[in-house]
Amino acid sequence: MKKILCLFGALALVLTSCSSDDSSSDSSDGVLLKKTVIKNTEGDTYTINYKYDGNKIVSAIDDTGDSNMYYTYTGNLITKIEFKYPDGTIDQVNTYSYNADGKLTTFLRVEPNMDWGHKEVYTYNTDGTITVKSYSGDSESQTSEGSTSTIKFVNGEVSEIISESSSESHKYTYDNKNNPMKNILGMDKIAFVDGEGSGVKFNILTDTSDGDLWTNSTFTYNESGYPVKEVDAGSDSLGTSEYFY
Repeated sequence: MKKILCLFGALALVLTSCSSDDSSSDSSDGVLLKKTVIKNTEGDTYTINYKYDGNKIVSAIDDTGDSNMYYTYTGNLITKIEFKYPDGTIDQVNTYSYNADGKLTTFLRVEPNMDWGHKEVYTYNTDGTITVKSYSGDSESQTSEGSTSTIKFVNGEVSEIISESSSESHKYTYDNKNNPMKNILGMDKIAFVDGEGSGVKFNILTDTSDGDLWTNSTFTYNESGYPVKEVDAGSDSLGTSEYFY
């Protein structure tokens, strides 16, 4: 089962703003997301609480009994995320490797309970795009080559992922507000893993894949330009999310 970076999936922020303020995101202001309350499309409500060490994220814990996320840093780079159930059982482990310049070179997702792994290897091109080669196999060895894709960027955000399979391709649009995770150290380095993009400075407004509008959100922002509420009408909607800082 694929888990995208989140419980921060609650942060797939997304189409028209409820605010008339169109100021752009600025440099780090120290704001960190403390809590997200999500009411899903079935009407169930759950809460995710975030813990930090300075501006390094330590954990994202939800109250549903589902797996929680625990982060490991090497220096200022996120090198591992463990998904654990409340009893400590490991559901999934994501590991991240970087080159000497701090650019992500390899992403590995292992699901030990299913003895399955997925690996992505990144090549940085002179035109600013990234070529991704994906592999899959058992937890110890990912030797079966999968699709190749190209990631395009605009203003530092993932604008498009073009895959050999149209169902795995994505196009994104963004607002010009502050993303709730913009001040979390190292998050910008891993904002394109596992076949999908996530906002770094700004919030995703729409995510379209194979003609399907996965994300289509309306936001309410606070006076600092951070979203406090998101209503997502997309096909992959989490429902309504409220953000607390």
